[in-house]
Amino acid sequence: MNKKSIPYIFIIPALSLITLTIITPLILMIRVSLLKPPEGKGFYIPDTFSFQNYQSVFDSYGISILLNTIFFALEVSFFSILLSFGFAILIKKLSNLWRIICLICLLLPKFINPLIIVFGLQRLLGNHGIINDSLINTHLINEPLDLIRTHFSALIGEIYLTIPFTSLFLFSQLNSIDKEIHNAAIGLGASNYQVFRKITLPLCYPGIFIIWQLCITWNLGSFLGPLFLGNPSDTTISCEVYHQAFEIGNWPKAAAWSILMTAIIIAFLLIPRLTISYMFKENSK
Repeated sequence: MNKKSIPYIFIIPALSLITLTIITPLILMIRVSLLKPPEGKGFYIPDTFSFQNYQSVFDSYGISILLNTIFFALEVSFFSILLSFGFAILIKKLSNLWRIICLICLLLPKFINPLIIVFGLQRLLGNHGIINDSLINTHLINEPLDLIRTHFSALIGEIYLTIPFTSLFLFSQLNSIDKEIHNAAIGLGASNYQVFRKITLPLCYPGIFIIWQLCITWNLGSFLGPLFLGNPSDTTISCEVYHQAFEIGNWPKAAAWSILMTAIIIAFLLIPRLTISYMFKENSK
């Protein structure tokens, strides 16, 4: 056996798994998206071919869902990274014992079903939840605040589901920075703010970029927060896929929405990387 072919042999199981679990279902989903929607019973009309589903996706209602999904994902990603950076800095400054305790508390919710977490947030933010009851009992308000079924509650739900991953990743990024660099900067007369702005933050840019891409990938598929905590104006592509597939039974249109979401995720992953690569090539000339 040729030694050069050995690495390719070890790649075969991974390629087979990717083909079986990702590429094949994607091809089937593309085919379903090109079928005509059902006119009565059934999920679609077999042996048909039509771009009708994609035309309906790009009507005024579909474009509003598309824009809402992108803006919602950007909002959740921004606030998740912002809050996670604060948590990561706080954990880094703690002693080893408290650091372990905080990391355990941060990761414990990920061992719970996300649906249970969302229902818990419904109870927390509801008209008779802890927040409203506390505010009423302290006479700060007379009537319950509308904290549920709002854009704010949908954001809270998705941020809560995202923040453990982002905090852990940013903590790892901060921990990888050599302490001697900070000590040298302070020794040269830099304030804590200057150290953060000119040393810590720039050194975290690669990690922030990666975690931003992970957040975007996760939150472009936001489903639980908008569905159970948001209002109808917070409908995302995932909610529309659920609506078309399981409530209406229009599987071709649901497949078209799924293909569109897949394309958007790929675009958000590739375009920034290609842009940065192009910028580096231009700067190196």
